[in-house]
Amino acid sequence: MNELKKRYSKLSDNDLLVIVYFESSDYTEKAIEIAKSILDERGLNNPSDDILQQAKAYQSQIKEVQKDKFVEDIQSGDIFKTRALKQAFKGKDYCFIGQWLFWFIVGYGFFSGLGIGIGKGKWIDLIPFVEPIKSEWLFIIEIVFNIAIFGMFPVIFFIIYSLKLSPEKRKERGLFFLMPKYIFFIYVISLFLFVTIVVLPRL
Repeated sequence: MNELKKRYSKLSDNDLLVIVYFESSDYTEKAIEIAKSILDERGLNNPSDDILQQAKAYQSQIKEVQKDKFVEDIQSGDIFKTRALKQAFKGKDYCFIGQWLFWFIVGYGFFSGLGIGIGKGKWIDLIPFVEPIKSEWLFIIEIVFNIAIFGMFPVIFFIIYSLKLSPEKRKERGLFFLMPKYIFFIYVISLFLFVTIVVLPRL
């Protein structure tokens, strides 16, 4: 408790106001009580509307800075080092969640593809002409089908994220058709192959 109060005492007034009034659901009752007690000591036990508005603007500014930093990390290839998935959900970082989920699906596709040799491939049974296809191509097709079928889930997160941005912000953050360019092309190609190999032959 003393350690937490010591740490919170180093926070600015705006940080403490954000914890108590705008992000209380993200903190424990003890943490909120400590933040309130420090605000009381600073004479902010009953902040005015103007002070709360300043704290709200501060909160928005911090979130914007975090998003910009996150975009820089993604562009530099540090997507898995930036923050935990739990923190991304907490901060409603849908772009991060979408990218994490997309690469999880790709990884699962590899795992699923490795099972083809022992008869555990998940999606190749959908292909009406499996016999002429070489095993190495079946491995790739298994990965592609995983992306095409499960890829709709990260796409939903990208759409939610992108629709909150202005066209200028989307362009600035390298989004193409509401998602990162490389994911758009991988997903579209995978979907095209799925339709070509599975859907069209059945029509």
